[in-house]
Amino acid sequence: MAPKTSVDQLYGTFWADEEPQPVAPPARGTDWLFEAFAELRPRPGQLVVDVGARDARHAIRLVQQHGLRAIAVDPVARHVELARDAIAEAGVDVDVVQAGIESLPIDDAVADWIWCRDVLVHVDLARGFAECARILRPGGQMLAYVTCSTASLEPREAAWLFDALAIVPESTDTEAIEARAADAGLKLTAKTELGGEWREHMLEDGTWSANDDLAELSRLRRSGADFGDPRVAAEAAGAAWGIYQLLGKTCPTVYVWTSST
Repeated sequence: MAPKTSVDQLYGTFWADEEPQPVAPPARGTDWLFEAFAELRPRPGQLVVDVGARDARHAIRLVQQHGLRAIAVDPVARHVELARDAIAEAGVDVDVVQAGIESLPIDDAVADWIWCRDVLVHVDLARGFAECARILRPGGQMLAYVTCSTASLEPREAAWLFDALAIVPESTDTEAIEARAADAGLKLTAKTELGGEWREHMLEDGTWSANDDLAELSRLRRSGADFGDPRVAAEAAGAAWGIYQLLGKTCPTVYVWTSST
């Protein structure tokens, strides 16, 4: 634990001088994930399965950029609707399937790639990884973006956040994630801890406003909103999500695993 700061240090030294602070390298944005995938050298005609595809915009982009075949998988009926509309508008060939990662209606050993963003926190890791390993061909790879919890996330904060956002607590734990993947026969190839980088980049390019989210949290509290109401809790937790990344309470992390089966 760092020594306690004195009042004299705080006002007379720390906040009084203009000593330059360490400068972090430029923050990577969300496009970096596509750059990371490109570095894995996908080839035209290979099959990518986008697990938790939502509106399929990522699957569409991967097809357009690399000439891949794609299957977009999502368990939410509304997402399947949005995905089909987006695919039709884009004029690309992407199959859409309504299913969850724990039970993929896809044949064994057919996928060259799995793209999995913002999904693992919501699912049973053992079942999800087992299915991913099953559909990957030998040597196939899975790229996953997952928001992990850190030691700075207090237990009561974690309970509130996870309950409100349908998150499985174990599925945010790095040790559990890596162990369950290994149990499924997936070899860890790369791991990149992004921390608050994407949020920093969003602040810089104006695509996200921490001010708006903080103001929304304040308004909810001032209005007397019932935080025990699941809808209110989800709205508040969604507003806190990016703030927690900037504070280091959660750490977005990108994994690459290779099928060893």
